[in-house]
Formats: sequence, C-alpha cells, structure tokens
Amino acid sequence: MAAIESAFAIFACFPSTYPKPLPSIKINPTLEISPKKPLHHLFTSVFSTKKQSFIVQSTPEDVATLQQNNEKQLQKRKLFVLNLPWTYTVADVNNFFAQCGTVSHVEIIKHKDGKNRGFAFVTMATGEEAQAAIDKFNASELSGRTIRVELAKKFKKPRPIRSPPLASTPGETRHKLYVSNLAWKTRSTNLREFFSDFSPISARVVFDSPSGNSAGYGFVSFSTKEEAVSAMSSLDGKELMGRPICLKFSKQNVEGEPESVSEGITEEQSAES
Repeated sequence: MAAIESAFAIFACFPSTYPKPLPSIKINPTLEISPKKPLHHLFTSVFSTKKQSFIVQSTPEDVATLQQNNEKQLQKRKLFVLNLPWTYTVADVNNFFAQCGTVSHVEIIKHKDGKNRGFAFVTMATGEEAQAAIDKFNASELSGRTIRVELAKKFKKPRPIRSPPLASTPGETRHKLYVSNLAWKTRSTNLREFFSDFSPISARVVFDSPSGNSAGYGFVSFSTKEEAVSAMSSLDGKELMGRPICLKFSKQNVEGEPESVSEGITEEQSAES
C-alpha cells in the first residue's frame, strides 16, 4: 500500500501535457422539412423529376417505320374494284360490300362531268374482311357486268384528267393498250370514241405503208394504269364496227413507242402520203 502511494507522489509533480479535446463541430445531416409539406411530397417531387429525365423520344426512323406499318395495314384492307356498273353510287357500292363486313370508306372515280368511270376503291375494316370480299366477289357478275376485285396495294389513285397532248412529252409515263382485229374501215376517231368512257389521251390506227390500207390494229394510251386496266376489263372482246376487238398491254421499246409500229404507218401519215 505504501509503495502505491509513493508512486502517485512521484507523478504528481509533473503537470499533465495531454492536449485538451478540440471543441466539437455539430453538423446537422437532416433536411429541414416544413411542417406544411409532408415527407411524401418531397419523395414524389424527386421521383417525378427523375421520371421526366428518362422520357424516350421518337426518332425520324421510328416515325417512318410506324407510317410504313400503317400503310401496310391499309394495303391489306383497301380494295380496287373494276368494271362497276355506270349507275352505281357510293351507297350502292357500300351496301354491296357490306355483305362481307364493315365498309370504312368508298371512293368512286369519276369523270370531270361527274359520271362514273367504272372503278372504285373500297376500304374494309379489317384485312380478313377485305380478303373475304375478294373471295366472294372477284369475277362475279353485278348488274350484267363481270367485276374484278383485288387488293389496291399495286394501284395508285388516278391523276386528274388532262387534255390530250399534241405530242409525247419526253419521259412521260403512258399506259398503252394494243388493239387488234379492227375493222378495215376503223379510223382513229372511231377508236377514240369507243374508249371515251376511260379518258384516253391518244388513239391511233396503224396502216400498211405500201397499200395505205388499215393494218387491222392500233394503240390507245392512258395517263394511269387504272384507266388502262379498266378499259381492257370492260371492252376486251366487245364489238367495234362489227368486229370483236382484242386488247392487251403494249410492249414498249426504250423510246416509248411500240416496236410493231415500224411495220406500218399511222392514219395521219397515210393521209399525208
């Protein structure tokens, strides 16, 4: 006991050199939240801000893809109808195709004077209904006329009817029919009048160059494929001046004129000679 007390006496003479602790700095890690705004309001604001920062924007490629998909869906629903009766109205066409489902839209192509040109576009509600209409009505008879019904994806809306040009414009696209088995006395005016319901932009009869007589065939041009197809569907096999004519699409060479023209001359050239 005496030894311990002596030890304390020895260290008591030395002052304490251990540094005093520094004054503490208080840091409040909490957020001050107004009592008027509950805690969930803060979290809602934070998350809503983060949500807005991750909005995905459509690129032009995405928009183009969406438009293409919409067009493909429309192509499956849109029908091209040829050789309709001249007296048929939009209501008549709508009622006729309603047998296969819901008709969304009907557009009858007409002349400038408002007369029916014999073909139309019909849009069904679904692709299945459009196919059902093709299966049921294609090559069927309607008011004495054999109609054709097919998907309209390979057809474009006919352009407005233009006045017949005096000469072919370079690069102009024409849809030309080859007309054979013509009567020998048939002239270009007769041919044009025969195709008048389909708005031909030119009609001409070819003549033999040595004799100057009709070669028995000619060509009729149209501004749109729809007009040419409709004319061929309606008039092939019909009689012109006592003879049933034969129609088919003309094969054109690079310059746009049928190769067979070289075998003869036109009515105008025959008159000049």
